[in-house]
Amino acid sequence: MPVLSRRAALRGAMAAACALTAGRLAQAAEPEAIDEGLFVDINGQPQWVTVRGRDRRNPVLLLLHGGPGIAMSNQAPLFADWERDFTLVQWDQPGGGATFARNGPDGTGPLTIPRFAADAIAVAEWATGHLHAAKLVVMGVSWGTILGLHLAARRPDLVAAYVGTGQIVDGPRGAKLGYDLALEAARKRGDSAAVAELEKAGPPPYTRFEDFITRQKYVNPPGQPSSTAEKAAIAEAGKLLAAPAPTDARWVARGLPQRDAVQGFLNTQRSTFQETAAFQADSLGLTFKVPMFFFQGEDDLNTPTPLVREYEARIRAPRKALVLIPGAGHLAIVFHEQLLQLLDTRVRPLALASAPSDRRPT
Repeated sequence: MPVLSRRAALRGAMAAACALTAGRLAQAAEPEAIDEGLFVDINGQPQWVTVRGRDRRNPVLLLLHGGPGIAMSNQAPLFADWERDFTLVQWDQPGGGATFARNGPDGTGPLTIPRFAADAIAVAEWATGHLHAAKLVVMGVSWGTILGLHLAARRPDLVAAYVGTGQIVDGPRGAKLGYDLALEAARKRGDSAAVAELEKAGPPPYTRFEDFITRQKYVNPPGQPSSTAEKAAIAEAGKLLAAPAPTDARWVARGLPQRDAVQGFLNTQRSTFQETAAFQADSLGLTFKVPMFFFQGEDDLNTPTPLVREYEARIRAPRKALVLIPGAGHLAIVFHEQLLQLLDTRVRPLALASAPSDRRPT
């Protein structure tokens, strides 16, 4: 009996030790969320960056918004599901969002592609260091695809994979093709007002900002009517964004001067529309060292999908793919569930090797 008791006691002690060890390991493996909003010194200017995710060990995804001037950090609820599988970094670029509110028009600085691209690289450097990530996924939206291509081409050491949606490929060809498609569509649906406005503006290239805006009006909703699927996606996104932000939401920059955001956007657009219209993706080369993905709206008139198809076929990369989103136009970003599915299946497995260590951000 005494021997059995000692054995039983030993087994009990070992079981207790194993249970304690397992408990500690399980506790160590529990996801640790991250939720930050802060101004970061980007090449000498304070710029607003948010970092959100449910598990800081996930791959990091840098989302480069469009416009320029259309910041998306204030649309965090739209991307809440993405935060399950990625740590999402959003950056309000110069001339938009909280960065514009903080610095104002006089403190914004030059609004040129080289300046934006340099700032994008600085944000990527900050994010990888802050989150202890070897690399990050770069996802550009519309105008943001120009900056994303610069990152992929010039700093592959920072990029685990590139994703473009609303991809800008050839500014002059894209502007003309989009105009022609919008005019053809307006004629087919019998929209005489749209036809008159487009014909008055004429085809690009444009020197008058007002003519550029006319084209933009009819290659995007609501000037270009949405498909049933896109209407549903826009309505669903509207519901997600309708509720006021919680008073403690860290993705909201507070205490900033009141600025006219619409006028700020228009001023930013006016400063960049001609340079953007002249952009050629081929100028960055056709060989990339990182995987290249294009998740494109099948009905995109603003950045026409046929040009993206041509570009994807021409480039060389370790992996590449073009996936069309049915029913989506240039606002493919509102198809957030479909995009997350593509990110999870196509991109996340490649990015896991570059995910952050278990250390806290610094």
